[in-house]
Amino acid sequence: MQDTYRPIRNLALHFGFKSVLNTTRVGDGYLNQSYYGNIGNITSGESQTIAKPFLPHIGEDWTFLKNHELFIDISENVHTYAESDFKLSNSPFAVTQDAYNNSRNSIRPETAWTYAIGYRYHDRLLNASVYAYRTNFNNRLQQVSSGPAVNPVSTVANVDGVTMNGVDAALIITPLRNLAITNSISYNHAVYDNNMTDSDGTHLTRGQQVVNYPRFMYKARLSYDWRALSFYIDGNYVGQRNYSYDGDYRVPGYWLSNLGLQWHAKKTTDTSPRLGGFLRGLPLSFNLTNTRYIATMGENGNPMTASSAYTDQSMLIAPPPAWRLAPSRRISDSPLPRGIMF
Repeated sequence: MQDTYRPIRNLALHFGFKSVLNTTRVGDGYLNQSYYGNIGNITSGESQTIAKPFLPHIGEDWTFLKNHELFIDISENVHTYAESDFKLSNSPFAVTQDAYNNSRNSIRPETAWTYAIGYRYHDRLLNASVYAYRTNFNNRLQQVSSGPAVNPVSTVANVDGVTMNGVDAALIITPLRNLAITNSISYNHAVYDNNMTDSDGTHLTRGQQVVNYPRFMYKARLSYDWRALSFYIDGNYVGQRNYSYDGDYRVPGYWLSNLGLQWHAKKTTDTSPRLGGFLRGLPLSFNLTNTRYIATMGENGNPMTASSAYTDQSMLIAPPPAWRLAPSRRISDSPLPRGIMF
């Protein structure tokens, strides 16, 4: 439920809340012992229920000058438990039955309060925005791995609180019709609020950046549209990421550059049923940077310390530079809501 109140013409106040009632249940699962080894049964026949009747949201949009807007958002959210295959997510069900039995009493719904303030400017020549936020997570669930190099044991642990402070900024310049120059940068300081304790003792995780999250990201893009064609060249930077919870093992940052051409069989503004209505376009892209980097981290969870990090097969290396030609299917043309999403 939500309502908007306008005390004056250029000021909008938003008030509302949502209610969540969710039960996640897993049935009987099968584990291929020839692949995973004899590690026991996976979680089966279990369920978890989340009931949050009041999750408030307060917002404000103030157009204080022509083309200038200031906005504020305050909201509470909850993350429902994911139904997941073995080792594929931070779901409490994505582990063995023994690991689930050991953690079931500590599993709580992950909630977060987000406080955000931002500024936007837009006209024919440029669009600019800056957005600062703070999110306080409670009962954060993370996947922790230990054991042998091949298929290490994964558990989903409640790591208590996480505090996230960040700033996003973007600038889009359109000096000519259909020509756009885009720059965006983000800083995300997401750290654990407490130390973690396991069978090996207490780990000094307080103040460490959350695993797999970079602090810095930057993207620049030059694009030009001509009829149904779009040409672009862009550069992306992803900063270093913590691989171990202790922060003593990090994956370095990397730069990527891409050159691409896209044919729009159906643009987002086109409502005609051309080509069946489900194809958006046909992109052709080429990675210009001959860079070896880690694309995915934490596939099998993350280790507590560097001493065990080398035994975990939990990273995926990005493919080498290559041409890529693939149809792009249309899923949704609606914009994402503003704010922190789980």
